[in-house]
Amino acid sequence: MMAEVPASTPPHEGRSASSGEPEASGSSSSGALGSLPPIPDSPLAPPTLRASFLFGFRLAQHRLLGRRVALLGVLGLALSVSSAIIERRVGSAGAVDRALLSTFRLVIPLVTFAIGAEASARARLSEAAWPVARFGAPHRDVVLGIVAAAAAASALLAAISAAAVVLLAHSPAAPPLAHDALLSAWIAAVTALAYTGWFAVGATFHKHGRGRFWPLLADFVLGGSVGLAGAIFPRGNATNLLGGPAPLGLPQASSMAILIASGAALSLLAALRSKP
Repeated sequence: MMAEVPASTPPHEGRSASSGEPEASGSSSSGALGSLPPIPDSPLAPPTLRASFLFGFRLAQHRLLGRRVALLGVLGLALSVSSAIIERRVGSAGAVDRALLSTFRLVIPLVTFAIGAEASARARLSEAAWPVARFGAPHRDVVLGIVAAAAAASALLAAISAAAVVLLAHSPAAPPLAHDALLSAWIAAVTALAYTGWFAVGATFHKHGRGRFWPLLADFVLGGSVGLAGAIFPRGNATNLLGGPAPLGLPQASSMAILIASGAALSLLAALRSKP
């Protein structure tokens, strides 16, 4: 009689047949997912005005640190220096005034125009702000930072050019050298600020910001008058500050106030006009 073979004992539930260890309940990934914070339902708050302004300023600063702007600054300074040397050789009397007028009438507006175009990547200001604004920063705040960077770079180059002209064309009959150089540099910086505001507003019009050419042409054609146009555009007020004819008979303090106020107001208007 055959002996009965005992039935094999089935493995215990929850244990491995080979090791006898209890199986893990659930995967390890589910435990990791359970530790993640909840996803917010509300959208993130946009950057503050200060943060957006700094983003725009640094964006324009990055654009202005290229070789093109460096060559532009060297060319503008070379033109101013050449004018000062030529005027000094023509005659020492009034050489500083003549050289400064050439710098203010030609070099400062053209260099400021080119810097503004480079800061905005030769596009409309709203398009120039897009690399930062697409992440949620308000266009107007980013544009304000871009315009501020262009104004700072233009004012610096203008001040250096004006000071170099005074140093090279100065004569013993002219006012004290240090005072004349500092005053001319200050006037040049304020003039560049005003030009930046005008070009910034123009850059909000037409494709690729080509509207910036309109204030440049208007200043060349009308800005040198002694009438209302001269009192509006930077050229007439800068000429008044340099001792030339005063538009509408304005005192020099009024011309200085117009340059500062127009530069700030027009820059703000350009920022407000820059929409997605």
